[in-house]
Amino acid sequence: MRNCLGLSIVTCLFVLTISCVRIPQGSSQSNFFGHIYEQKFNNMPMVDKVKSKGRPMACTIYIYEPTKLNQIEDGLMPGPIVSKINSILVDSVHSDNTGAFSLYLKPGKYSVFVKYENGYYVPFYAGKDLVSIIETKQNEKTILDIEVKVNSSYE
Repeated sequence: MRNCLGLSIVTCLFVLTISCVRIPQGSSQSNFFGHIYEQKFNNMPMVDKVKSKGRPMACTIYIYEPTKLNQIEDGLMPGPIVSKINSILVDSVHSDNTGAFSLYLKPGKYSVFVKYENGYYVPFYAGKDLVSIIETKQNEKTILDIEVKVNSSYE
């Protein structure tokens, strides 16, 4: 009788533990996927050489509410690195050593930034006043591969 009671308690605790675990990255619940690559040095196109996306980069990807140009502050030098983002942070995710990341986002529009050295890399600009906008939709996957081109001699 005691063995059955003990086994029942252990089973209940196990089921409760499993139900409280956060859904891991890359699970079927994720709807925003991609890879981060870093391009460094000479990326000049050459005959008989396949263009490389770059080296996979483990880093943090920040997801903000849609961000306007006037909500970012440039770093010390003009370019794709900004020092501060003055909009609301929604979520973040860390890419693995292959550069892969995945995350669940509610349907909507978001701005994406990549942590790079002492600032944030802006992958692209969207329209006249929005910064790196992506959109997630109900029951659809959004894929974004980002090539960080900060120290590249040819882009």
